[in-house]
Amino acid sequence: MSWRVILAGAVAGLLSGAAGQAGEAVTLPTWRYLGVVLQASDLKYRPHDDVIFPSVIRTEGRLQRPLGRFYMYYAPHDIPGGICLAHADAPEGPWREYTNNPVIRRDWPPHYQVSHVSGPDALWSDAAGKLLLYFHGENPVTRVASSTDGIHFDYDGEAVTTQMFPGLSEASYGRVFAHQLPGRDNRYVMLLMGNDHGTRRIYLAWSADGRKWTPRAAPLLNPPAGTDQVAGAVLLPWRDKLLLVAHANNSRVDFNTGFDLYAAEVDPGLEQVTPLGKFFDHRLVSPTNPAVMSPCFLEDRGRLYMYFNIGARLHNRIALAVAEPEQLSR
Repeated sequence: MSWRVILAGAVAGLLSGAAGQAGEAVTLPTWRYLGVVLQASDLKYRPHDDVIFPSVIRTEGRLQRPLGRFYMYYAPHDIPGGICLAHADAPEGPWREYTNNPVIRRDWPPHYQVSHVSGPDALWSDAAGKLLLYFHGENPVTRVASSTDGIHFDYDGEAVTTQMFPGLSEASYGRVFAHQLPGRDNRYVMLLMGNDHGTRRIYLAWSADGRKWTPRAAPLLNPPAGTDQVAGAVLLPWRDKLLLVAHANNSRVDFNTGFDLYAAEVDPGLEQVTPLGKFFDHRLVSPTNPAVMSPCFLEDRGRLYMYFNIGARLHNRIALAVAEPEQLSR
């Protein structure tokens, strides 16, 4: 029996238990781990041995002259960072590095000059007919740029800053989703990490155009039980439910390791949050893997793919797992 089959069985057992703790109303996906799809050692642009925060989109019928069916945006974490691009014709890869990375650098005259840019998140806007790309630099500011080809970008300004959220010192690692809140005139919501006096929580903002944002002052998601930090949140429609999936750990034990993915059910207004427990345990990649972080989901041809960071913090690689078709149709 292969190690991948063993891991798949372990995932099934863990996730069924996590869902059961919160009741049987939500059955979480069962994942099959496929392995690493991108790592710094294989890249031309590699200021550090680190790649994080994958954001994968489909290009067909959207971007001009795409290099592949799918684009993945990613970045190293530390100075100088740099928003980078890889492309592939299948979700599993192979993922090929764009020849002239980074596509967005830490200096963009006359708009800004910062120590680093990182944390990319890409969204195709049907209304604008453009790709909107969100990234931070410095950590108190989330910025947005737009593109028709996914390679050459126009700077669209600051999207979210800590000045919009009283008491926060960071407003970064935002992910944006097409989702209308009941009773509000918005197209998009942003889930971002806010540093609240040393505790990282998930905060919410919404927008009609993806550029001007309205914040909610109160946090949407606090660290799950047994943890004290949460970040990298994703909004995931799953069957007839709406899930929040994010990574969390207990920094009092170790700031750099022990990250797992956790899930919570949320209502369409993103107000009522019901914790569901662990979504994916870091040890399911391997017994010695210290972390799973920053999930990103892609549905293609009846399969749900999850891209995420693995490995030690600041030495991350990007890995992939898949949920099989029969789960999506139940």
